[in-house]
Amino acid sequence: MIVFVTGATGVLGRPVIHRLVQNGHQVRALCRSQSNLSVLQSAGAIPLDADLFDPVSLGSAVQDCDTILHLATRIPTASELKNQALWAENDRIRSDGMKNLIAAAENTGSVKAIVYPSISFFYGDAGADWISADSADCAPCGVLQSTLDAEAQVKSFADDRTDRRGIVLRFGAFYGPSSPDSVQVIEMARKGLAMSIAAAPSYKSMIWIDDAAAAVVEAAENAPSGTYDVVEDDPSTQHEAIDALAAAVGRKRLVRLPRFLLRLAVPPELRGILSRSQRISNARFREVTGWRPEVPSQREGWRRMVMAAETTK
Repeated sequence: MIVFVTGATGVLGRPVIHRLVQNGHQVRALCRSQSNLSVLQSAGAIPLDADLFDPVSLGSAVQDCDTILHLATRIPTASELKNQALWAENDRIRSDGMKNLIAAAENTGSVKAIVYPSISFFYGDAGADWISADSADCAPCGVLQSTLDAEAQVKSFADDRTDRRGIVLRFGAFYGPSSPDSVQVIEMARKGLAMSIAAAPSYKSMIWIDDAAAAVVEAAENAPSGTYDVVEDDPSTQHEAIDALAAAVGRKRLVRLPRFLLRLAVPPELRGILSRSQRISNARFREVTGWRPEVPSQREGWRRMVMAAETTK
């Protein structure tokens, strides 16, 4: 395939580019800086000087492409959650950026598939019940509405068209060595501390970043149109996750920071969402594509995080 990728140098984009090139696809990547130019060239991608909000340059960039992967986001890190300007930028990238990409795809006529990485955070609280895109209640807050807008655009691109695919992947929370938030979690665990806004029995479905990248490539190559959940096989409760963290750093237990202190650092509209219990199933995506996560649970994932930190010392 000839694949056009936005967000190619991001946490998800880099491993996606690596896998696409490894699988023999030609990768064209949106590039807006000189520093990213060399990164993309080293990865085997073709950097293109295009702007997500400039229809002319975007149209040239996607010319003759088979597939578009819209991986660009600006989701604030844990320390930036109250920065409304970043959330606004993220909204624009998702909603307006997707709109422009689809318009460019329509104009060229060559694009047959669009893959969009969404999120599962907006699912309602389901306690210990298994949920999925087919069964979960959706209860987004304002800063998450843009991802549903982008999802709707992807769906409309492929509606009633046998020659097109529109694929939405609803990911769990990313974690792995390339995530600054994950590194911070390990650093705090080494000090004997753990953070969680949700109650101990609440489930949080996560996904190892390399497994997320594998899912994006698998979706681009093989998945039919649809909305799929991409999470670990065995989501942990907050209690189980903290125990896994403690074991990974060699401690008997971790002291959990008071929830009311953590809530002060989170915008009011996000507090309820981050407190929900979401035990999400990846069964449909596994069945449709054959994808399997290499890291099935946080017990394995946090252990790998510590091992990765040790090897980089």
